[in-house]
Amino acid sequence: MFAQPKLTICVPSRNRQRYFQETIRSQLINLRTDVEYVFADNSDDAGIMNGFMQDILGDPRVKYLPSVDRVLSMVENWDRCVEAATGEFVCMIGDDDYADPDVADLIARTQAEYAKVDVMVWSRLTYNWPGNREKRCNVSVPLKTGVHKIPRAALYREFFSWKGDKATPNMAFGFYHGAVSMQVMNKIKGRFGGKYSEYPTVDFENVCKVLVTAEHLFYSERPFSVLGSCAESNSAKLTQLANAKERNALFMSESGRNIDEDPHMKAFPFPSILGLAACIAQVQNWFLTTYGYKPIAGWEANFAKACGLSCSMMDDRAAYETIADGYRAVFARWKGGKYLKDFKPVDYIHRPDTGFFTGISDDMLLMDEEIGGVETPMELYQLVEQVVAPMHELTFKSHETFKAA
Repeated sequence: MFAQPKLTICVPSRNRQRYFQETIRSQLINLRTDVEYVFADNSDDAGIMNGFMQDILGDPRVKYLPSVDRVLSMVENWDRCVEAATGEFVCMIGDDDYADPDVADLIARTQAEYAKVDVMVWSRLTYNWPGNREKRCNVSVPLKTGVHKIPRAALYREFFSWKGDKATPNMAFGFYHGAVSMQVMNKIKGRFGGKYSEYPTVDFENVCKVLVTAEHLFYSERPFSVLGSCAESNSAKLTQLANAKERNALFMSESGRNIDEDPHMKAFPFPSILGLAACIAQVQNWFLTTYGYKPIAGWEANFAKACGLSCSMMDDRAAYETIADGYRAVFARWKGGKYLKDFKPVDYIHRPDTGFFTGISDDMLLMDEEIGGVETPMELYQLVEQVVAPMHELTFKSHETFKAA
């Protein structure tokens, strides 16, 4: 191992040992010694991963944090990952994901070009594991080659304003499928609550804090990781209302409280069961009210539009109507109903009836996620690597206008 690894890739897990084990195997195939791994189990049966890790603990790149005598909250499990990290940068992925360790070379190359790098994020691929494919899906592969340095003020404005006509806010710069310097992470710990993580929706909480702490932020249009979705993942259940309710109740239980009842929610009555848009806005509201930052003017109308778009994520009409009615009821009473007019649920489309397209569209290559018989996120990434530009062909562009993937 290097005296200090360039990058630590952290993988926290809970009760998904099959996928966790495959992700560990996939990550360790790359033998570079300047990337460290922290694998943190938080499962009800500690013996499964303890036994699996016996043959891996001799790898000097690996730190293993076993399950303890109680269930850790997500905040606790993610926080102990960062505490254990010794890399110059830290990246967090899920136990059914994949991150290319060679992104460490992009970080080093960017440091050689600009001297100071606080955050490096990149485009991500998406992949549904076998067993989580109720419909045929494609993978959007970004083909552009820019590495953009972006002013923090612009990123902050985009993220907190909900501009962009999407179901989620733009510019989510953080350690989840990104790399944040430990220098920045330590500033966050010193400035906000004495911990690396505080709020149960840990990934977007980190974005809030990074955007008021980091100074030198970069985005690569070329992808370097894969967001996996297995049958047991939260993302797989978000679009199914019955499953979403079950996961939501479990999440609250393991968080130690119902976050919908937190004091800051009195002025923001959007429960997390309404979906991803509501969950992200909850985190933003908690951060802004807790630490005294002013909201971006006009964000409310943009948020209402995003909620209308998010309704289309539901898998069946009954779930779509339930979520749309839920949002409509909250917007009717929130701030005197001022933004109800901006909430316009998109038309419901039965997913199996939607078209399936492969080919080139808007600088994206759309391919069947089952192409080549790939069975893991790493296998998908290895195939995509044959298509996207090699790292040495990526070009640096400062403060230029671009469309984030």
